[in-house]
Amino acid sequence: MANKENFSTIINRYFKNDYRERGKIKWNGYFLSDHTSSLVKENVQRNQKPQKLPTIPLNEAQSILQHSCVNYHIVTVQQNIETTDGYLIPNVTGLVDGFTALGVYINQQFIAYEDIRTVIREK
Repeated sequence: MANKENFSTIINRYFKNDYRERGKIKWNGYFLSDHTSSLVKENVQRNQKPQKLPTIPLNEAQSILQHSCVNYHIVTVQQNIETTDGYLIPNVTGLVDGFTALGVYINQQFIAYEDIRTVIREK
């Protein structure tokens, strides 16, 4: 019994005074290469600045959106909203989920008609 108490005291002292956590270094080996590459890809997409596409009339954009909704086509919508840096916000790509009187839902994200710059139907 004295041995167990002595061992417990030694272990507690070790973790209290001598043990040094290696932090992130300890976990780097657990990242898989595909996870690392997906993080890099996500970072590139997040920092990518969309090029300004030509503006189309609203009725043409609504027509493309309605046709894409009925036929389950994927669309890309570029909004006419700029960041503080002067770049357009990232394009929204996906299926058309639905419409309201004020805008459209794409991938559950609302886009106001007044903000739509252009709509492209993906092939």
